[in-house]
Amino acid sequence: MTKQERIQALGQYREKHQRSSLWLTMALIFFNSFTLGFEDFWWVWGIGSLLVSIGLVRIMLREGKKAMTLTTGRGELLTKRLYGMYPLWMVWVTAAVIFSRLGVPIIGWMVYGVCSVMLGWHHYTTRRQLEHVDPNQPTRNDISRFYRSYERSTYGNERNTN
Repeated sequence: MTKQERIQALGQYREKHQRSSLWLTMALIFFNSFTLGFEDFWWVWGIGSLLVSIGLVRIMLREGKKAMTLTTGRGELLTKRLYGMYPLWMVWVTAAVIFSRLGVPIIGWMVYGVCSVMLGWHHYTTRRQLEHVDPNQPTRNDISRFYRSYERSTYGNERNTN
């Protein structure tokens, strides 16, 4: 399959879950902001943040399984690893919000920062390896930028004007 065909296949799969992903993302932002904002019941909002994060992680991991079917060999392993890192970033940010409420000492934040840099480097090198092993395998960013559904296609625009 060409890269554009893979983008179309994954974009169609993602489009089915787009509304739930959008609502879960808005809920995550809402819960995280309330976790930081309230003094008394911040832990309730923190639990909500964790539950919403779990929902988003499940959606992203399912998309990763779909992406793994479009490649073989080492590309499949790297795709699995890469799609496992996307939700890890989201959980990482949610954990930072909750840790900020728990009063983690400065050494804890330094360790957290070093681990963030290591996670970023691991993400970067995995993406580069995947581009080298299977240049036709799209990343989530490629799908977001280049997927055109029927409604957004040139043909769809021509049909609407006639």
